[in-house]
Amino acid sequence: MKKLKTFTVHGTAVGSDQRIQLDEISILAEPDTLRTLGEFLINASCEMAASGLEHVHLQDVIEHFSHQEHVDVIALNRAVIKPA
Repeated sequence: MKKLKTFTVHGTAVGSDQRIQLDEISILAEPDTLRTLGEFLINASCEMAASGLEHVHLQDVIEHFSHQEHVDVIALNRAVIKPA
């Protein structure tokens, strides 16, 4: 696997809008869902590199997205958004 550049992961607890930085994430999902999430991240990175997008939401690109059944993943472009 390639060496990764520095990145951070942020999130919110269920029912909260308070953003916190996370040390790790765990994704409990079926293998096909994990592949779809990987495809989302790859496609988002390509869009960001090509057009300088600031961010891309999973909920905007997945058919029948439901806040009750899914978690929104937001890919942020570090080249555009500077860490606080």
